[in-house]
Amino acid sequence: MTDLLVEKFKRDVEKRSRLMRFLLVLDQMGNVLLWNGSQDETISSHIGRRVNDGTATWFDKRLCCLLKRIESNHCNKSLGE
Repeated sequence: MTDLLVEKFKRDVEKRSRLMRFLLVLDQMGNVLLWNGSQDETISSHIGRRVNDGTATWFDKRLCCLLKRIESNHCNKSLGE
């Protein structure tokens, strides 16, 4: 089990810079504090799930539209992050 975690860490370090990993942590913390979501999920992923389930609030939808301007279909692409 420990070896799997070490390998996961190494892959993550290779995939993302320190700054991007820090921003990811802030995103996940925001998901917990603001959306009462999982610590392992980003705000975008959480909102994307709610939009697909039909349970999104007007604010969720607005935020998703704003994020679409940064990256096309961002909320759906982030599902599972």
